[in-house]
Amino acid sequence: MLRTRVISAAIMLPTVLALTYIGGWPYTLLIAAATVLSGVEYVKMFRRQGYTLSIGSVCLLTLLWEIPGVWPDTPWFPAVGAVGVLAGSFWELIQLRQHPTKFSPTENWALTVAGGTYLGLAGAYLIALRAIPDGFWWTLSAFVAVWVGDSAAYFVGRRYGRHKMAPTISPGKSWEGYAAQVASGPLAGLLMAWVGHLIFGQAAMLTYGGGAILGLVLNVLCPAGDFLVSMMKREVAVKDTSRLIPGHGGMLDRIDSLLWAGIIGYVLAQWLR
Repeated sequence: MLRTRVISAAIMLPTVLALTYIGGWPYTLLIAAATVLSGVEYVKMFRRQGYTLSIGSVCLLTLLWEIPGVWPDTPWFPAVGAVGVLAGSFWELIQLRQHPTKFSPTENWALTVAGGTYLGLAGAYLIALRAIPDGFWWTLSAFVAVWVGDSAAYFVGRRYGRHKMAPTISPGKSWEGYAAQVASGPLAGLLMAWVGHLIFGQAAMLTYGGGAILGLVLNVLCPAGDFLVSMMKREVAVKDTSRLIPGHGGMLDRIDSLLWAGIIGYVLAQWLR
């Protein structure tokens, strides 16, 4: 299992890093593809419980919410996401009119709007973070901080985890693993600041203090993204959102913490720059 996990990461990581470095449309398409695939997994998970969510509605709403991240200075684009919510709501009304005995129509509507909005807004901020001045280094630093924290939690939790954080949500998560994650966050941020100073010298955009804060805050808060997806999986009784990525589960399993990192990283970047 561990070997498969490492091989999958070795294949995915260079691709993600390359597209993040290139930025622009290649990076935007990467985020769009990841969030749309996550939307498909989200819909299929809840269909196991009898819900009749539309893959098209969730994925379209996700993409509509991501538009402001691509063109943030165009004032009417934020309204596109709101129109998408209305369109999704209208679609559910049409479906109920055609199928009066439809299972839990209000819950279907809520799950559609919540899923598409959550994935889309997080995707929009991941795109917006890369688009800011020096966005590559800010995005890379956020990614590295989360990846290092996740890895520390995984390995320390497996070896020393005794006290469960929330066994009814995610039985595998321990306080020992979380402590390792939080402790490793500032170290990862400091490492990225140090590397930035080696490469850019006085022009480095991430200070040592900023790197430590970025790594700490992300690793304190981003595990909630993991718990949120775990909550969904527990409700529908699945271990992984899909089997798309060997050793890692589905796309939503892989980016659950990064969705939070995009929003939190963007806010921190505005403050720390």
